[in-house]
This record gives sequence, structure tokens and C-alpha cells, in this order.
Amino acid sequence: MTETETDTSRTIEFHASPTRLLTLLSFSAMSTAIAAALAFRLFPNVPNDPSVVSAGYSGIAFFGFCALVAVWRLLQQRGPIVTVSPAGLRDVRVAKEPIPWRAIKSISTWQMQRQMVLLVTIDPAEEARLTLTRVARWMRSAHRKLGADGLIISSQGLKVGYPTLFYTCRDYWEAWRNAS
Repeated sequence: MTETETDTSRTIEFHASPTRLLTLLSFSAMSTAIAAALAFRLFPNVPNDPSVVSAGYSGIAFFGFCALVAVWRLLQQRGPIVTVSPAGLRDVRVAKEPIPWRAIKSISTWQMQRQMVLLVTIDPAEEARLTLTRVARWMRSAHRKLGADGLIISSQGLKVGYPTLFYTCRDYWEAWRNAS
């Protein structure tokens, strides 16, 4: 990751990448079709084994759900996904309102396998005031058990990569800390 200088007086918006969502949709649809072929025994030379049929039905459910999520995101996420401004950090996938810079205790990188995400540790009292999305609330304890005690902001599905997201957020947070 290379360090860059950021103009922290303006608002920066990061939008969803339709190409990435269409790739997810294509992969999910193809995987659902393969799982359906397994479940309904459409492939020749597949053993007549109940576990193969069970795997097919499980694949239909899982990959079908992934396809629905991709379609939903393509239809619903029209505006910016992540907004970084002098007032705070907002990810519509995490909370309805911006997280004020004063509430953020630290910004760091958390990595699981090869996926890097932004780990934003905030004051518990401030977190209690935020309107977290259902998914963020559900995943909060799972992330904590894995060692990520904070809110997770991912570059997954955005038009920018993780380094840009990290350095932008870090620069704004440090500018706010230096001004205080």
C-alpha cells in the first residue's frame, strides 16, 4: 500500500461497481444451474448417491440466495455506498447515519485469509446511538469472536480497492484528530 495525500476538506463518495455485481450474479446463476443439474440428476455418469442430490439442493439454496443478493444490490444501491466527509464516515451497509470522527477510537486493517477490510473501533456509547443495519448487527458478534472488535467496512463490491479506502479514511480521521 502506498501513502497518498488527501484533501480532507471535501466529501468523497465511493460507489458500487456494477461490473463486480454482474460478475457475482453470473457466477451465482451458473453455480445454481450446476447445483440444479446435480439435484435433478441431469449429468450423465453421476453416481446414484443421496449425498450428491443433497449437495445439489444445498447448492441451489446457497447460490440462489447469492444471486438474489446480487440482483437486490444491483436494484437498490443507486447512490454512494461509502461516504467520507469532514463530518464522518458512512457506509450504508453498516449504519444509516455517518459515524462521527470524534466517535472513532482507531482505524486499522483486519485480514482474514486474503480479504482485507477496514476495522473501525468506536466508542461503545456512540455505537449504541448508531442505527446499525440488520446485517451489521448480526455480524458484529461473529466478527468479535474472530478477533475483529469493531465495525467492518469492506471495499468488496466498490469501484475502488482497499488501499484507497483505507488511506482516505485514515487521512480524514487523522486530519480531524490533528484539528482537535
